[in-house]
Amino acid sequence: MDINREIVTNFYKSIVEGDMDLYSSLIHDDVQLCMPFIDGVLSGTYFGKARLVQEIFPTVVSRLDVENFTFCKNFKIMSADENCVATIFEADGLTVDGERYDQIYAHFFKFKDDKIIQLIEFNDSGLADRVLWKETAKLKPDAGFTY
Repeated sequence: MDINREIVTNFYKSIVEGDMDLYSSLIHDDVQLCMPFIDGVLSGTYFGKARLVQEIFPTVVSRLDVENFTFCKNFKIMSADENCVATIFEADGLTVDGERYDQIYAHFFKFKDDKIIQLIEFNDSGLADRVLWKETAKLKPDAGFTY
């Protein structure tokens, strides 16, 4: 398995297992999380590993009933080369409000120094806004959406 495929596979493994040490080890300090949504809780570009690990990831998890939620129920690497890995994955289960949150995601990963330097995420942002975010305050992005 080439290194980029291995990094992405371990990224999903870390989420499934709740292994924040593994998760953190895969993320470059200068990572960019790019969320191309119009005006959701998460929309725009967020810079830095600390922001991703300490603010964004916990915000998402705080809205999920983790006992009744399956992260990364299924994932597939759709394409991969030395610059980018594109994946699709599914997650499903309940929010903390007891509502179904069955979501499909597309991720595009870029790499630097054998770590994830950029993650572009697409999902059904309308579903996320209706079911997941409700009254959650918008996280201020560091910049508009970039790719």
